[in-house]
Amino acid sequence: MRYWPLILVALAAPGSAAAEELLRSDFQQGSADPWRAAGAGDVRLTSFEGNVSMRLTAGASAQVAVPVEGKRRLYVNAKIAADALDDTAACMAEASRDDGATWTPILSVGKARADAVTLWPGGQALADGGEGLGGGLLLRLSAQGKRATCWFDDVVVTGVARAETSDARQALGRDALFAGTGFDRPVDLSAFAPTADAAPPQANFTGRLHLAGAAMAGFRLIAEEKGYERGDTIRSLPDLDLALVQHGDALIPAQRGLIASTHPDWNWIIEPGRVWSEPGDGGLARAALPFALQERNANCTHNGMLTFLFGADGTVSKAAFEIAGETCRYRKFDAWGFVAARAAPGAVADAEAIVRRHEAVVAARLPVRPVEALPDALALATAAGPEPTVYGAVVDGIHYRSACVTRHGDYPACEVIDLPSYSTAKSLFGGVALMRLEKLYPGSAGASIAAYVPACARGWAGVTLEQTLDMTTGRYRSAVYMADEDDPSIAGFFEPADHAAKIAFACTYYPRKAPPGGKWVYHTSDTYLLGTAMAAILREKRGADADLYDDLVRPLWDDLELSPTLSTTRRTEDAAAQPFVGWGLTYQPDDIARLSRWLMQGAGGLLDRRLLDAAMQRAPKGGGLPAGFPGFRYRAGFWAREMGAKQGCAAPLWGPAMSGFGGISVAMLPSRDALFYSFGDSDHWDWGPAAVALTGEDTPCG
Repeated sequence: MRYWPLILVALAAPGSAAAEELLRSDFQQGSADPWRAAGAGDVRLTSFEGNVSMRLTAGASAQVAVPVEGKRRLYVNAKIAADALDDTAACMAEASRDDGATWTPILSVGKARADAVTLWPGGQALADGGEGLGGGLLLRLSAQGKRATCWFDDVVVTGVARAETSDARQALGRDALFAGTGFDRPVDLSAFAPTADAAPPQANFTGRLHLAGAAMAGFRLIAEEKGYERGDTIRSLPDLDLALVQHGDALIPAQRGLIASTHPDWNWIIEPGRVWSEPGDGGLARAALPFALQERNANCTHNGMLTFLFGADGTVSKAAFEIAGETCRYRKFDAWGFVAARAAPGAVADAEAIVRRHEAVVAARLPVRPVEALPDALALATAAGPEPTVYGAVVDGIHYRSACVTRHGDYPACEVIDLPSYSTAKSLFGGVALMRLEKLYPGSAGASIAAYVPACARGWAGVTLEQTLDMTTGRYRSAVYMADEDDPSIAGFFEPADHAAKIAFACTYYPRKAPPGGKWVYHTSDTYLLGTAMAAILREKRGADADLYDDLVRPLWDDLELSPTLSTTRRTEDAAAQPFVGWGLTYQPDDIARLSRWLMQGAGGLLDRRLLDAAMQRAPKGGGLPAGFPGFRYRAGFWAREMGAKQGCAAPLWGPAMSGFGGISVAMLPSRDALFYSFGDSDHWDWGPAAVALTGEDTPCG
């Protein structure tokens, strides 16, 4: 076997100071110990271009027990190559914490990636060990399928010991922050949280903070797919000039959502952080701010933390930052270091309003409990798939949320971690906007695209906004599932930053091949086109300055007191500033939980009832056309999955869902007040195990 040339560096195991390697099996010494084989297939070591892997053929498995006592969190990574897989076959790595009674997937390689050469990397963070589990971990590798051949390599188990925050603080102490030295590798992110001996802050930071953009002193590229390479430009931070308001121990940014920059790759997002004082900081206060770097003209989101010391007189240390996780399928990296900081204490405009809004948002959040408190938490972990940024469920009004696991410990501000929407925005922007527009201005959904988008005047006659939201325009090149969306030509739509280029592609690239309304073909460009038409209708109704997002959609979020992170959306970088509509929102976990529940409960009567009922699968005559796979359909910007068979129902039971690039799922379960969400980037979308676990055996089938 050899490594896939599209991956520059294989997925890395956690590297924080507290991490301990508990198992490594790279088989280079010619031994498979301590693995034990089972099943009917063949198990042996094979060599390819000097690399040794363990090969399993159809029906074979290999298993090993790993002692994990005293570890706070476990990480399992592996690489898998595959050959001769049919549609139902897979090469699997799994883990069990209950002596083999249930198994959590670590990595699965199916037919689409079975090229007999590529060693695909992947991994999973497992929940903390608990009593009654025997302190052990079982790993199982298996070849599932009639003719399957699987190769396994670099199976690594890492455990993070239960360490005090002060252990990770050493690299970010007072002297290090002022000198800007000593932070030579990533640390556990607990270093960006208060220590056990933390006290109320001895200084107040209200004013402006300026961070000088600079090269990242520490940078480790973990994965980057071919075609997405950006070179050295991604290895630097943009400038940041931001007003902050301190309220008690909260440090609140005045500007929320995307913060534009002149950097070629990155925009900032800054979230509310904390302020405190520690004995070793010499009377200064310490601030920690959660942040994200989000890719310009795209939605990849890399989450990090930054911290600095400050005094009442404007004294400020350098700022230390660390990026240790992301929701981004095609580019993963760790980054860390110091940047020069400058503080300018002073009054901040609308400070009282900023504080009031922050308090209102915090108060409006659903009550949160650990996801492990649910009876079948393992099923939710299975549904989340490998390496989720965060996953959770809402059951009877309680938000059960996982830890936000990174490569270097848990993210210390999980409640405000930034999550990219990708195509869930087709539902929550495209779908909701048309439902709202139709509610306010009946007939909008039946309006013609050609009438409101001049670039589509030819060839789009008879195609309505509702059909465009449904992706049933009749215009496509291939009806094969995702063939158009995955074709390299789609770069002609995604890469340009200006509206004219995007709308020209959306209107002209796909020829008419079927009557409108009769054939579903997935196109992000269709949702962009829908947004352009809706914007034109809104300007017609409200005046030339009306904005589709700011004036039609965002007021709904403000009324719900969702996070101000949703105050912005990605737009074209020109005078048109056209919202992307089909992608480009940024959420926090509570946002996605409450937005989904709001839709399930009828959206307060603010949306068109017919369209919402169709999307939520409450319409009496079906809810969309077949979409890609048996048992899936698509309507009004929402997916739906037939869950009746899994629930033992004689008749179909359709559950609405949202889906996003890389492995984002939001499933709204029709049989009770429950929903499941997962944000990840491992191409895992199977939320079925969570649906079964959350609805239970008493699911009503009618």
